Amino acid sequence: MSRTSIIKKRWRFKHDWWGYIFIAPFFIIFAIFQLYPMIMSFVYAFTDFSIDSYIFFEGNRTVAYNFEGFLKFQELLKMPRFWQSLINTAIIWIVNFAPQLILALLFGAMFTSARYRMRGSGAFKVIYFMPNILTATSVALLFRLLFEYQAGPLDKLFRSLGIFRTDPDYVLFSNPIGTRLLISFIQFWRYFGHSMIILAAGMLGINPTLYEAAEVDGASKTRQFFSITLPSLKPILLYSLVTSLIGGLQMFEIPFLMNDGGPTMSGGRFGSETIAVFIYKLSFGDRAAGDYALSSAASVILFFISVMCSAMLFWFMRDKDKEIKEPKVKAAKGVK
Repeated sequence: MSRTSIIKKRWRFKHDWWGYIFIAPFFIIFAIFQLYPMIMSFVYAFTDFSIDSYIFFEGNRTVAYNFEGFLKFQELLKMPRFWQSLINTAIIWIVNFAPQLILALLFGAMFTSARYRMRGSGAFKVIYFMPNILTATSVALLFRLLFEYQAGPLDKLFRSLGIFRTDPDYVLFSNPIGTRLLISFIQFWRYFGHSMIILAAGMLGINPTLYEAAEVDGASKTRQFFSITLPSLKPILLYSLVTSLIGGLQMFEIPFLMNDGGPTMSGGRFGSETIAVFIYKLSFGDRAAGDYALSSAASVILFFISVMCSAMLFWFMRDKDKEIKEPKVKAAKGVK
C-alpha cells in the first residue's frame, strides 16, 4: 500500500448518519418558522405588501405586490408613534435592568461568600428564581387584576395610603409613567432571580486562591469585589447584558396584555407601547389595512438596532489588557 493511500485512508471523513438524523428536526423547524420569515421580512420591507395584496381569482389565492425601495422606511421614520415605541422600550429596559444587575451582583456575592455563610441560602435562591418559571401571560393578568380600578387589592391599598391620588377617576393604567414603572417592576421581578443565579454560578467559578492572595496583601472585601470579582465576571456580565438587551427589545407579552400598549397620548402615540407591540399592531392590530410591508420595515430596523447595540457591548466589554499586551509581545519577537 502506497504512502498516499495510507494518508487518504487516515483522513477520510466518516459519516455518522444517525447524528444528522437527530439534529435534522431542529434545523427543519428553524428554517420553516424562523429563517424563512426572517428572509421574507427583509424582502417585504422594500415592497407595498399588505392585506390588500391577497387576490382571490377563480378560487385561487395569489399575492401581488410591487417593489418600492426605501419608501416604507421613510414613512416609518416620520411616524411619532414609532419613535415613541423606541423610547418606551429603552425606558422600560433601563429602569428594569439597571437595578436588576446591581442587586443580582450584590446577592450573588452574598450567597457565594466563603466567610458569610447564610442559612437557607438555597431556599432563598429558589424563591427568587420562581417568578422566572411563571408564564408572561399569567403574570400580566395577575398584576392587571391587582391594580384594577376600584377592585384590585393593591389599588385599594395604595389609595388608602395616599400613594395614589384620592381622585376617584384616577386610574393607574391611564398614567404613562405609572404604567411604564409597573411594567419595569414586573420585568425586574421576573428576571432578577435568573440573573442572580447566573452571576452566582460565575462567582463560584473564580479561583479562590486569588481571594486568598488578596487577603494576604490586605485588600478589603470591597477592593476584592471590584479588582477580582468584576473583572473575572466579564464574560458572564457580557452574556447577561446581551441576552437582556435582545429580550428587552423584543418585550411583547407584558405591555400588550397589561394595557394593550396604552394609555393613548397626543399625536397617536402610546404610553407603554414597545417596538414589538408596535410591529404587531401594524400587521394585526388597530390598522385595518394590515400594512405588512411597514411592519417588516420596522422589524428590519429592530434587527439592526439589536446588532449595533450588541456590537457596542462586545466592544465596550472587550479585554483591553490583552490588546495592550499583544503588540508588546509581537515587538519582542521581532527583536533578534
